[in-house]
Amino acid sequence: MILLKNKLAPSLLLIQLVSACGNNNQITEPNIHYDTVKKVDTNFSHHYPAPTGDFRVGVKELDIQSYHEDIVSPNFGELRNLHIKIFYPSHTQSTKYQAYFNKWGDQQSYLESMRPANAPIHPEQHLLSDMLSWSVANAPVALNENVGWPILYYSHGLGLFEIDNTELLESLASHGFVVVAINHTYLSGVTTFDSGKTAHLYLPEGKQDVTMPAGRVYFDNTVALQIGQDVTTVHEWLLWNQWSLEDQVNLHNVGTLGFSLGGSAAMNGCQQLDNCKAAANMDGIVLGHVAKSPLNKPLLLLSADQPFAQLDKVFEA
Repeated sequence: MILLKNKLAPSLLLIQLVSACGNNNQITEPNIHYDTVKKVDTNFSHHYPAPTGDFRVGVKELDIQSYHEDIVSPNFGELRNLHIKIFYPSHTQSTKYQAYFNKWGDQQSYLESMRPANAPIHPEQHLLSDMLSWSVANAPVALNENVGWPILYYSHGLGLFEIDNTELLESLASHGFVVVAINHTYLSGVTTFDSGKTAHLYLPEGKQDVTMPAGRVYFDNTVALQIGQDVTTVHEWLLWNQWSLEDQVNLHNVGTLGFSLGGSAAMNGCQQLDNCKAAANMDGIVLGHVAKSPLNKPLLLLSADQPFAQLDKVFEA
């Protein structure tokens, strides 16, 4: 296990860690100079730096239906349904970048509803609806002439969604990884399926606080079990649907990563997957089976002494 404190370059560290996944492919394409690319739609803008790798980034969004019962659903007997977003290396020259948030507008609405009414306006603040990603929807997957691109499964924090940490996921994809971001239904702020149907964050009354005994038991025994199973469900789906990525993936070369609650999904999922080579927990709580039984695989654990101590300074000019 590697324990690292704050003020790190997570993208570089994660690339080094998941090198344990064996991505030994030689990149022969020249680095893309994103600063020469003009935005297509003047209503959208890039608000964060371009990915740093030698590939452009493609993205696909898909729904997955599991045959397992959803144990965190408020609806008894419901089968587990998931939405995923896949970032992958591409040689596309298209500049039709996808909007950062989904087309339905519910992700922006959810985040805006969480903003305190009296929160000051930061001088660098911009509209969420104006954000542009660096990913091109349904771009061709870059050919890997060896054994396919290694896979990384990403899990978001509680109350967030699959676009959480898009900057990092795009950077990893640009360095030659297929990154599958999982929206953990009923544990994300909002899940929107391809049909437009939505599911919202649900935690049973009295079990919402993981620091309290009842909440800890629920998160430890139910939530951790579900999110770890989500990782294995997506992996099993991809085993039968490699064609969706033009058969350019190596499902024997797998890593997991997650932020906050997603850190437990990454660790439990990696423990359950025989082909998982390494996991990364980014400032996340450790819940479930891995809290009681060793992971016994390489682990990158990023943590801060006081993770919320600096939040009050975010809005200071």
